Amino acid sequence: MPRQKTPLSELGSIYAYHGEHCAHLQFREPADKKTDIYGPSRKTEEQAQKDLEEIRKAAEKAETREEGLEMMRDEAQRLKNSAQYEAEIQETLQRMDSMMDESDYEDDDMSEGSDPPWIEEYTEYTEEPPQESQAADRPTLSPMEATAELSRFRPLRSTPSDLKHLLEARADPNMPVKPGDISPLRKVMSFAKMDHVAEMRDLLLQYDANESDEDRARWELRRRADFCERIRINNYNNIDKDYDPLSGGVEY
Repeated sequence: MPRQKTPLSELGSIYAYHGEHCAHLQFREPADKKTDIYGPSRKTEEQAQKDLEEIRKAAEKAETREEGLEMMRDEAQRLKNSAQYEAEIQETLQRMDSMMDESDYEDDDMSEGSDPPWIEEYTEYTEEPPQESQAADRPTLSPMEATAELSRFRPLRSTPSDLKHLLEARADPNMPVKPGDISPLRKVMSFAKMDHVAEMRDLLLQYDANESDEDRARWELRRRADFCERIRINNYNNIDKDYDPLSGGVEY
C-alpha cells in the first residue's frame, strides 16, 4: 500500500542550528528521491515560522502536487534572496555610519522591548525640519547606498527634495524591511507633514513603489484627516482671540 503523502499545507518544520532557525521542508520527488528545501537563516523561531507559512502559501493555487512543490521551492529561494538583500542593506548602513563622525551618527538599532525606530522618531517631535538642501550639498550615492539611506528615511524630518535625491540615485522603494519596520510608502503616508505628504507619495509611486489595497485605503484616510485638520486650523485662525465673553458684564 503506497505511503500517504503529507498535504503541502502541512509540509515542513522549523530547523534550529547554532542559535539560528530556518524553515525546512523534506519530501520525496516523483522518482522517490529525497529532497530538502531550506528557507533563510533567521535570528528567531517566529521569523522562521513566518517563512514556513509563506512557503506553504505559495503552493495554494497549484493544480498538482509536483507543481506545488516547485512553487514552494521558488518561494524559498525568493525569501533567501530577500534576506540576503536586506543583509546587504544593513552592511551598507554600517559601512556608511563608520565613515561618519559620532556626532552625526543616529543609532537605528532596536533594543529589546523598545518601540520601533519609525515610532520613536515621530513621538512628540516638534522641531522644524531642516531647510531644503542644495543639490551640490548632497553626496553622490550608489544605488545600494541610496537604498540604505531610504531604509531609515524620516519623512517628518525631511523634505520632498531629500526623497527625490535618493530615488534619483536609484534607491529601491520596494526593499525588504527589517522586523518592526514599515515600507517607505507607508512611512510617508503615516508621518510626512501635511504640506509634503502628497508630493512624497507621488514621488515614490513615480519610482514604482508598490501600493497595496490597504495602502490605498490608508491614503484615503490620511487625505480625509488632513482635510479636517485644515478646517480646524482655518477656524482657529479666524477666531477673535481678543474677544472676552464676559466683557459686557453678566448678571447672576
